[in-house]
Amino acid sequence: MITKLSKFKDSWIIKILLTLTALSFVSLFGITSYIGSAGKNSPVIEVDDVKINKAEINAEYAHELQMAQNLFGDNLEINENMKAAILQNIMQKELVNAILKASAQDLGVSISDDYIRKIIFSQAEFLDANGQFSHEKFIRLLALSGWDENKYIQTLKQDIIKQHLVQGPVSTFNVPAFMSPYLEKIANQQKVFKYITIDTDKLPVDRKISQEELEQYYQDFSVQFTEPEKRNASFIVLNIDNMSAQFTPSKEEIQAYYDEHIDQFVTPEKRNILQMVFDKEDDAFAAMQKLNAGQDFYAVANEMAKQDKEMTELGWVAKDQLIADMGERMFDAKKNEIAGPVKSEMGWHIMKLIGIQPKSEMPRASADKKIIADLRKEHAYDIAYEKMAQIEDEIGAGKAFADIAKDNKAQIFTVIGVDDQGQAKSISKGQEKLLKSTDFVDAVFSYNVDEISQVIEEEDGFVIVNVDEIIDAHPMDINDVKPEIEKMWADNERSAIAQEILNDVSHDLENGDSINEVAARFKLQLNTTKPLKRNETFANLNALQMREMFQEPLNSAKVFTNDNVTIVAVADKIVDANKKLSKDEINALLMKTAAEISQESADLLVDAYGSNYDVKVDYKEAGLGDI
Repeated sequence: MITKLSKFKDSWIIKILLTLTALSFVSLFGITSYIGSAGKNSPVIEVDDVKINKAEINAEYAHELQMAQNLFGDNLEINENMKAAILQNIMQKELVNAILKASAQDLGVSISDDYIRKIIFSQAEFLDANGQFSHEKFIRLLALSGWDENKYIQTLKQDIIKQHLVQGPVSTFNVPAFMSPYLEKIANQQKVFKYITIDTDKLPVDRKISQEELEQYYQDFSVQFTEPEKRNASFIVLNIDNMSAQFTPSKEEIQAYYDEHIDQFVTPEKRNILQMVFDKEDDAFAAMQKLNAGQDFYAVANEMAKQDKEMTELGWVAKDQLIADMGERMFDAKKNEIAGPVKSEMGWHIMKLIGIQPKSEMPRASADKKIIADLRKEHAYDIAYEKMAQIEDEIGAGKAFADIAKDNKAQIFTVIGVDDQGQAKSISKGQEKLLKSTDFVDAVFSYNVDEISQVIEEEDGFVIVNVDEIIDAHPMDINDVKPEIEKMWADNERSAIAQEILNDVSHDLENGDSINEVAARFKLQLNTTKPLKRNETFANLNALQMREMFQEPLNSAKVFTNDNVTIVAVADKIVDANKKLSKDEINALLMKTAAEISQESADLLVDAYGSNYDVKVDYKEAGLGDI
């Protein structure tokens, strides 16, 4: 493996001149994609003895979706393409982790728990105000990220292994300055492209689906045309705040809270003070003489104490905030009175009173009202959990759902026609967010008719579910799904027509016809681009596709398909620009090239590791279809 990497590193100049083709390890070491799993939680990734099962992939997928939800809020709409992309990225990441884990085992690379502890204990985000590791802070921050301690430790170990086996070996690549002219030439080169597009969605279908085809589609895709099991259920919501409102603290508890939090209810008298401070007694008395002579306090502070306006304004203070005996003196003084000099550890002080804010006290009735509300909040969860334990006992004893609702003065809500994905025909107004709760939906599908669920804890309180009706899964009527079948059939017809056109176009281009001739023959619009650089694009081609286009010789056709649109393109001509790059642009180009080489090296190295193992990936079981 290391030999392969060395050979690659030695050939980097050739790679630069060929403009670097990005490698994807997934396509290199011969993954066997297999279909069909023995169990519900069977492995979806296997690298010899290292296995990643479906539950692990699903857990990571759910975590990614939750993090996205937390970041963007409830308004985030994730379509099927986005979900597939997320899942594909997770599969790619877990495949690399499995390969590196197997390689680490074979190479004897192990990460000790003591080493992991040292890393975690040194991470700034987990340290308290004294610079010591805080386990409580560690757990809290992990919880906010949707992780647990074990997952974080395992991920940290994976990252260290990746650093040791991949990132470390490829981090030394550099591109020397003498390559600048070659890179500059590559960066300046432009090409003009000609292309035609075949838009599958816009192709006409000149016939209608037959009854025989309709029935065949209905049979072939019977699983898709099965109405899933749905359920109707009743439920009650017990709000924590409402439950805590039933708690009334005693007079003794109210008074104790009042005494302990007196600052919330009583604001002591405060006074607005100006102050100047001197190191020497003589300077302080000299300043006092100027003040007694009627000079402005700010002016004297600026001249004698070298203080600006901000330094001179002490602001609104309570009596106990002033030094030495100045508290008594300033709080006995009248407005605009000056006192001092008085000595403290900080120097000689002169103060002036410029404002008085009398003591204020919240009316006791208002204070008691606030105290009761605060005490209810403090006791809310204790009260709620006691109540929940009581209700759990009542459910276990066979108490009727309606009686539980009545005793707790709770309204009975309903959800109609809900499936196991949380899609419902209707739900009581104001309760829609419960359909996004996995616990709520699981409860609806975990009990039989007239069974009452255990108490479910939700964000604002607790929910109890009673299953009213179960509608079993059943085939949909063919007439109800006919529009869907017709659309599927038409889409397949268009795909077949598009493939036939593409086959004919490719055949003629391979036989030497120009793209101009082919476009005219098949009545396809021919497009010509302006001169483009490597970092520019046309027809929505991505960066990797544009790189391929720049590597192709003139008039050599490339075919790409993006979102049901097939692009057939050729490089028509080369335009050499003579723009001189600045020093900063050259440096940026050198850094970019070095980064590309390092990434390509990392891909190649992972490919080399993976080639030592029997690697299998079950894309279908993972939820990505027959990839």
